[in-house]
Amino acid sequence: MRALCIMLLGCCGAAQAAPPNFESIFPAGGQVGTQIEVKVAGKGLENGSPQAWSSDPKLTIVTGKKPNLFQLGISADAAPGPRLMRFFTSEGATAPRIIEVGQFEELIETEPNDTLVTAKANPAKMNVTLNGVLEKAGDVDTHAFPAKKGQRIILELHGYGIGSAMDPAMRLLNEQGVEIASGHDTHNLDPRIEHTAAADGTLFLQVFAFSHPPAADVAFKGSVHHVYRLTLTDEPKKMPRLNEPKTITVPTVLTGSIAKAREEDVFSFTAKKGDDLQITVRAQALRSPLDAILRIEDTDGKTLQQADDGDKENLDPALRWKAPKDGEFKFVIADRSHQGSADHLYEFSVKPFVPSLTGTLDTHAYRLEAGKIVEVRLTLKVSGTLTSKVQARAVNLPAGVTAEPVDVPMKGGEVKLKLKAEVDAAASQAPFAVEIGASEVPDSIPRVLASYVIPFAEPRGDLLIMSDSHPWLTVVEKK
Repeated sequence: MRALCIMLLGCCGAAQAAPPNFESIFPAGGQVGTQIEVKVAGKGLENGSPQAWSSDPKLTIVTGKKPNLFQLGISADAAPGPRLMRFFTSEGATAPRIIEVGQFEELIETEPNDTLVTAKANPAKMNVTLNGVLEKAGDVDTHAFPAKKGQRIILELHGYGIGSAMDPAMRLLNEQGVEIASGHDTHNLDPRIEHTAAADGTLFLQVFAFSHPPAADVAFKGSVHHVYRLTLTDEPKKMPRLNEPKTITVPTVLTGSIAKAREEDVFSFTAKKGDDLQITVRAQALRSPLDAILRIEDTDGKTLQQADDGDKENLDPALRWKAPKDGEFKFVIADRSHQGSADHLYEFSVKPFVPSLTGTLDTHAYRLEAGKIVEVRLTLKVSGTLTSKVQARAVNLPAGVTAEPVDVPMKGGEVKLKLKAEVDAAASQAPFAVEIGASEVPDSIPRVLASYVIPFAEPRGDLLIMSDSHPWLTVVEKK
């Protein structure tokens, strides 16, 4: 990938005065196995030949016939889900933005669609993803689709979650224009509606947005950057449902769902006194509506330990637990609001606790001039007690750039890596990585890659991708 980026850089036009800015892409994704035209907006991307990088080699994006138009290709074997994309010039790279690979057919909204009448003239169908944009202040997009009595319909919008600066909301109307359901915030600012149709007929979904970051007024907002993706489906998410009762051994990883209101999934297990376990539940990280809580109980049903939300970057429960005695115990997973459905999915993991650490980079990109040094600041957090010396190292650096490993404090803290470019280092553009691990062999803790937080103003809930371990490095030749 690095060699390809360096090769592409040689094809670039005149250098820009500053790194480009990537504000939006429309549509913000496509279906597996397709190639589509996308429009990119951002200062410094209008002229010349900016090049693109994707976090997944199964996604490619190349320049089109006109400025700001590109061809996005998605391999037939690409997995559905979010990806990151950057553009870069000789002066540096944009911050990454989120695009999605979808499993359903992708459609572009048909304008005009501001009223029920215009929307009904171009109805959508079920099991599609609609790509839209709220183009101006006060804009309300209306989408019509047929429904059958008893049909369970799920409407899920990604706007905030893909990095659009918006607080979107939805209203579901019947044929008479009466509101029958609504959706606003979920695990983030994006809305979701689950509805069972009461009769055959046409339903209408209205999409609109408020300011983000929040403003004093409550007027509907819009711009060419208010891009969203709306999935209409009657298909439940596919994950295996577990049978009860359940007995597990440690370690284990399994999947399940809280299929109905007030349901709890219970897992019985045997432990010995002093067993030190790490238990995690992933639900909102999987975009599940499940607001999971996790309990550990003894055989009498007494709660020994409980977890709800994690820290601000992890809304799913996780806990470390030591068995107080030999015996039988139970893990209990439930929804905090006692809700449930086939879509209330989760992944459950139990494993012996081992010391671990995480590293957070100070930014998403670095610029290094030949013959000079740039500092990469790294904040490390330690879980447990480290028993051997740990170092941070810069890896995958281009030719002519080096960095000495630095020792990591045993209790965590901030360290600085110094990237040094030789005087004759060639210009290049590519991602690199910062690896953290034991400096001795064999490793006493798993090696991890440091990550940066995806840039976004005043986060209120998680984006589809919260962090990335591929910081960008621009090397500029000595002038």
